[in-house]
Amino acid sequence: MGGRLTRDAAPSRPSRIEARMVQAMAERAQSGKFGLKSFNSIIMKFPKIDKSFQDVRAVFKKFDANGNGSIDLDELQLCFKELQVTFAAEEVQAFYAECDMDSSHGIDFKEFIVVLALVYLLGAPPTSSGASSQGEIHKSRIGLPQLETTFDTIVEAFVFFDRDKDGYVSKDELVGAINEISPGKQGARIGMQRFEEMDWDKDGKITFKEFLFAFTDWVGLEDETEEE
Repeated sequence: MGGRLTRDAAPSRPSRIEARMVQAMAERAQSGKFGLKSFNSIIMKFPKIDKSFQDVRAVFKKFDANGNGSIDLDELQLCFKELQVTFAAEEVQAFYAECDMDSSHGIDFKEFIVVLALVYLLGAPPTSSGASSQGEIHKSRIGLPQLETTFDTIVEAFVFFDRDKDGYVSKDELVGAINEISPGKQGARIGMQRFEEMDWDKDGKITFKEFLFAFTDWVGLEDETEEE
């Protein structure tokens, strides 16, 4: 993870957004609709995923009015309005607080990706009764269909690791899955390293938000400040 970020102490209980997110991920895992057999197939998609993230950078820059590399709450509300994402003001504030992962009182580009993912996942039902109906929801959810497809791919990767389908990824689940790719001490070492990178709040389990934030580093995504 980026060295400039700091981690807060683990919260005593999950936030409302996190609780909804965990439930949504558990429901997706339990649906049995994901058939990922190996994390290697996700690794092969890293360049395409990175391009999808880079393509949305223009949206971020548009609402970063002062060009300081972060979006404040007012700018995020304007962004939601333009993307036709409908949430009450207090809900937008909750998303903002949830995704300000370094407590900087601003949303940088990587955190912006996380905001959009949570809006996409929580703004539409995790399951749908019909394929056409589900496709219609996805197209209108955040108005960024290519990014939405990328989020679905990363959800599939998360579900691959979430072996007990509880909406979290535990240390044993992550290390075990990576050990299947790279057996032995090296696999276990890589698994432990990845877990430390992802367990942002040090509570011993990984949420999708934490997983996605780490994923932006894995595919090589950089903030504006890191590129300069």
